Amino acid sequence: MRAVLGLAGLLVVMAIVALLMKQNMGVTKAPAPAAVEGVRVPQIDTSKDVNAQSRQIQQQVQDQLNQAVQQDAQRLKQAEE
Repeated sequence: MRAVLGLAGLLVVMAIVALLMKQNMGVTKAPAPAAVEGVRVPQIDTSKDVNAQSRQIQQQVQDQLNQAVQQDAQRLKQAEE
């Protein structure tokens, strides 16, 4: 009798844990990613040497990153208002 009650209690506890896990899994789903613009490929002037091309690409990427940071800051300001 004691073993049957112990087994029944264990099954009840396992059922409760399963329900809690199911609820928790529903809450922890990843949020949908924000809409992101496509990545633009830098335009390369092939008439220059490799070092000049590299500097040109680095500058274009830096400009795009700065622009993205500024847009993000503007979005944050708009969201706070």
